Amino acid sequence: MDQEQLPLVHRDGASNGASNGASNGDSLQEQLSSYHKRQRERQKRRERTRHIGRATLGFLAATLVTLLLVALSWPSHHPSARAVELETLMNLYRHAKNFSGVVRLSHNGQKVFQEAMGRANVPLNDAMKEHSIFPLGSHAQLFTSVALYQLQEQGVVELSRPVNSYLASSDLKAFGALNQTQWCPTLAGKAECEQLTFEQLLYMGSGLVDPEPHRKRSLNTLGDLGEQVGAFINEPLAFKPGSNYSYSDANYVLLAYMVEKLSGESYKEYVKKHICHPAGMKDTSYDPYNGVLGIQHGLVDQYVQYYAHRKPNGSTSASGSGSNAAEETHMHRMATGTCQAYQDMGNGVHGLQSTGKDMHKLYTDLFHKHGRHSKLLSTDSIEKIVHLRNPTYPSFAQGIGVDFEKEEDTKTLAQDDSGGNWPAKIAFCGSTACSTTCMAMQMPSANQSIVASAFTNDVRLLFPSEEAFHNYKPREFLENREPVTASDGFEKSDGGVNILAWNLLQVFLRFYTAPDN
Repeated sequence: MDQEQLPLVHRDGASNGASNGASNGDSLQEQLSSYHKRQRERQKRRERTRHIGRATLGFLAATLVTLLLVALSWPSHHPSARAVELETLMNLYRHAKNFSGVVRLSHNGQKVFQEAMGRANVPLNDAMKEHSIFPLGSHAQLFTSVALYQLQEQGVVELSRPVNSYLASSDLKAFGALNQTQWCPTLAGKAECEQLTFEQLLYMGSGLVDPEPHRKRSLNTLGDLGEQVGAFINEPLAFKPGSNYSYSDANYVLLAYMVEKLSGESYKEYVKKHICHPAGMKDTSYDPYNGVLGIQHGLVDQYVQYYAHRKPNGSTSASGSGSNAAEETHMHRMATGTCQAYQDMGNGVHGLQSTGKDMHKLYTDLFHKHGRHSKLLSTDSIEKIVHLRNPTYPSFAQGIGVDFEKEEDTKTLAQDDSGGNWPAKIAFCGSTACSTTCMAMQMPSANQSIVASAFTNDVRLLFPSEEAFHNYKPREFLENREPVTASDGFEKSDGGVNILAWNLLQVFLRFYTAPDN
C-alpha cells in the first residue's frame, strides 16, 4: 500500500528531503497541515473503495444464494449431460414412438420439467397442452381409499369389519336383488356365506370378479353405482377372501358405492368437496356418465393407432449376403381411428378426469415426507394405505403399487428416519380403453420425493402384417381388451408410457444422487 510517513524535521528546521511534497523552507506547521490534508483525501478514497467493495460482495452473495436455490430445485451436477439425456429421451418418444400426451417431473412438490406432445384432438389438429385433462381410469382406486379412510377417521366405518355388516335391505334393492334379505357371497359349489372386509376389497383380496363384458356395458347401469354392483354381487367368489389376489374393478365399484352410502353424498360431490378442494386439485372431477351428458372442457379425445409390420421391397440385410439374408421389417402406421366405439360407459371407477399437475399434488400431499403435512389424512391412515398389502401379492397396497426395496444409488443419501418401514417407490397406472396415465414416485430419503408422470390419449394395435390389419374387425378389440399375442391377430400397446415415467424419474435421480451433489 502507498503509505506516507510523517515529515521528519531536523533540529535546524530543514526537512529530510523534498519528496514529501514540502519545500525545505516550509515550517513544521505547514508541513503537518499539508500532510493531514493529503491523509484526509486518501481516507476518502479508501472509504469509497470499501463501499464499492461491500456492494460488489453483496451482489456476489445474492447471486450465489440464487444459484444455490436453483441448484437445490434441479441438481447442478453436469447440467449439459443431464439436458442432453433428457432431450434424447423426449426425442425418442416424440419422433420414434410418435407419443401423444403430457409428461411431468416434480421434486418435493415443485415442478422441474413438463412437456406436452402430440394432439389432443386429431381432426381439429388441436395440439396437446400441459394442462390437458385425461381420463384417470383405475386411479379412482386411490381416491376411494382416501375417502374410506377419511370416513374411518370420522368414526363412520371400521375398515377391518365385513362390508355385509353395513348393508341393509335397501342396498340389496339398489343392487337389483329384490328377493334377497342379505348378501351371502359364496365360493363356487359352496353354501357357506363368506365375509368380505373393506380392507380385503381395498387390496384386491376379496375374490370378487368382474361381470361379463356384455353385462358390464349395459346402458341401464350408466351413472348408477348400485346397478353396477348388481352386475357382479351374486357371482361366485374366485377364492376365499384374504387368501389370494385378483385384480378386479368390482372391488372398487362396491367400495365407491359404500362411500356414497356411508357419507350420504354422491361419489362426485364427495370427491370434489373432501379430496379435490382441500388438495387444491382445480382440474379434477368425476363424471359418472363418462361424457354422455356433457363434454368436459380441456378433456382429450382418445384414439387407436394402427401399426403393421411391413417388409420393404428388395431390402437385404446389412451384411449384404443376398437373397438368403432375412429381410428387414419395421412397424408402419396404417391409420388413426376414433376410440368412441371402445369406450366403456358403464364402469363407475372410470369416471375420474384430471391433469398431471393435479395428480402430482395428490401424490405429494399423501406421500411426501411420509404424509406428515397431508391436508387429506392423518399419518396413521396414510401408513395403513401403503403398508396394508395383499398377503400373496405384496406389491399391491390399497389403490397403489409399492416397493420397499432401496436402490443402491440412494443409499448414500440421508438415512430414512422411518427405520426402513416406508416404501422406496410408489407407482400406479390407470387405463381406459384407449388412454393410459402412469404415476411413479421415488423417495430417496425421508424428506425428499421425486414424482414423474406420463399420460397418453391413444392405444396402439400392432399387427404382424398389413394383411392382418385389413382383416381386423373392431369387435375383436371389444371382446378382448387385454394385451394379446401376435398369433391372435394383434398386440395391444400403450406406447411404453410406464417406462417413460420411470425413465424420466431416473434421469433426475441419477444426477441428484451424483457424488458431487
